[in-house]
Amino acid sequence: MKNPGCDLAECQTSGYPVIFYGNHSIDDDTIHILYSSFDELTISIIQTKKGYGPRINYTALFNKNYSNAIVFENTTPLNSFSLIIRRLMKFNDKDDTGRLNKDDNSIESYWLNELKTNIARRGNNTNQPSFQLPLDIINGLLTIDINYPGESMRDAKFPKLHSTSKSYFLNIALKANNYTLPNTRFALEFYIIQLGIEGTQFSSSRYIDDQYTPG
Repeated sequence: MKNPGCDLAECQTSGYPVIFYGNHSIDDDTIHILYSSFDELTISIIQTKKGYGPRINYTALFNKNYSNAIVFENTTPLNSFSLIIRRLMKFNDKDDTGRLNKDDNSIESYWLNELKTNIARRGNNTNQPSFQLPLDIINGLLTIDINYPGESMRDAKFPKLHSTSKSYFLNIALKANNYTLPNTRFALEFYIIQLGIEGTQFSSSRYIDDQYTPG
């Protein structure tokens, strides 16, 4: 569902940031999916007890007041995971090692904020959305799929991955046409925020363009 509960003009007009919300109930719990193109591109998956949902303050979001703009009232999430995709990096992997060095002077950065999002649903299934983000600067397309397989399904490419009834898979694919060097590679920089035993944990990581890349 795009911009649920929003009656502001910005929510009805193309070209503005969007919130996509979907959920799936399992036993006594509900899994919430929140995709946001406000500021930096963010995907959150949150688990609560059944019967609760997010309250979204769109006025605050459009005014860039992000703190507590999305809350779950009268409950505490049982688990949560947020992925903030900050930038796409293009570099020349001249030695074909699959390694990105921070001192590499061939790195070109493309910051992934305030992007236009096209929402494509596979089979009209709002629980498994697919988002497409045109990247005009590299004549490319970034696709983000959120898959809910549950314990009855395993990803055919990764049969050894553990999957439970509350498992989600996040697939990110890049199609790019604007590159000229023979060893051009792409990498993503992102932040991960998740609940832990000692409270909320923050971490950052750089992930080379695909899971088969060495290094």
